[in-house]
Amino acid sequence: MSDPLDLIVTTKSDLREIIRDALADALSDRDTPAADLMSFPELGMRIRVHARTVPNRVLHGCPHVRARRKLRFRELDVLRWLEERET
Repeated sequence: MSDPLDLIVTTKSDLREIIRDALADALSDRDTPAADLMSFPELGMRIRVHARTVPNRVLHGCPHVRARRKLRFRELDVLRWLEERET
């Protein structure tokens, strides 16, 4: 006898969100270990700005990655970007 089939009912938008989150998790794990990614407050402390200033930096091109639904930052990428802006 075969196993019973489980049926899941969801909307298209919920399914897209589930797939997007799963892909983001898979890609972020592959590129950089989570320990190497910084949050807004961690980045703010590292580059000596308030954590509320970090979103403004993102709008101006600060490199970031999405880990699940949150933005995270690789220290080396951000430091390179800041150096390029200074020159």
